[in-house]
Amino acid sequence: MRFFWVNIGGSVAEVLEGEFLWAPQYGINKTGNMFKPAGWETVKKVKAGDLIFCNEARKIIGVATAVGDAYSAPRPENRTAGRSNISGTKIDLELTCLELPIEISLFRQAFLRLHNQASFPHVFNVKGGCTENYMCEIPAPAAMLIAGFISENLSINFHADTVEIAKEIGSEKEAVIQARLGHGPYRDKMFKRWGNRCAVTGIAEPSILIASHIVAWSIATPEEKVDPHNGLPLIPNLDKLFDRGMISFADNGRLLYPKTKSSLLDELKIPLDANISGLSEKNKAYLRRHRARWGFEAEP
Repeated sequence: MRFFWVNIGGSVAEVLEGEFLWAPQYGINKTGNMFKPAGWETVKKVKAGDLIFCNEARKIIGVATAVGDAYSAPRPENRTAGRSNISGTKIDLELTCLELPIEISLFRQAFLRLHNQASFPHVFNVKGGCTENYMCEIPAPAAMLIAGFISENLSINFHADTVEIAKEIGSEKEAVIQARLGHGPYRDKMFKRWGNRCAVTGIAEPSILIASHIVAWSIATPEEKVDPHNGLPLIPNLDKLFDRGMISFADNGRLLYPKTKSSLLDELKIPLDANISGLSEKNKAYLRRHRARWGFEAEP
C-alpha cells in the first residue's frame, strides 16, 4: 500500500460531497505549450486501498482510502474554470471526515526534518508552508506520524494488507475508548504497576498524572490500545512533551531530547539527565516505535 497527501483547496466541496479526487492530465500555459505538474502526475499512481490525507486550510480534515485504482475521467461538470475539454485522472474515495481536524502545525517540524525529502513532490516548502502541489506521495512513517494525531474514536490499522480505517464499535468499545482517554482498566493497571507515581519524576499524586500512550492510540492495534505496557504515567508537562515527540526514552530509560529543546526542558525544571527505572521488555518495544516515529536515535 502507498500513502498520499492531497491539497484540496477550492475543490473541498466536491471531495466532501462526491467523495472523489480529480486532477487534469495536463495543462496549457500562456504560450500554448503543454505542461504536466508533478502533483497532477502523482494522482495516476494511486491504487485501490491506498491511504490519502486531505489537507484544507492547513488542517487535515479527512482521511480517505481509494476505492479503486486511479482512472481517466472527463472534467467534473461542476468545474467552471479552466478548459472544459481537458481530460483528467479521477480517484473514487471512501472518505472519513475528522470531527476534530488535525492542525498541521502539530507535526510540521517533525515532517520537515524526517520525511519531506522522501516525499514526492515535497509537501512543505523551505519556509515551512504547504507547497502548491496537488498531490504528494509520502513514506509510510510520515503517514503514521500524521495519523497519531487523530484525537477521536477512530483508528487506522497499518498492519493489514490494505489500510483499514475504523471507529470502535461492539462489546469492547467502552474499554477501548476509556483507554484512549487514559481512563478505566488501562489506567488502573498501568498506575498499579508504577506504584501510582510518575515514571520519570516519581511524583506520587495520581490525580494529576496522565496515562500517556507510548504508541499513539489511533495507530495501535486493538490489543495495543488497552495494553498497560503501552503507556507511562506522566506529569502533564512530560506527557505533552512526550506526545508531541519533543522527548523520548532509550531502552535503558535515559531521557532523549533534541538539543534545540534543552532550554525548554530547563525552563520546565526537567533534569536533562532524567531517567526511567523499571521499564519492561514490552515498554521497550513500544518505546522503540515511539523513537522511530519521531526520529530519535534508537541506541540504548
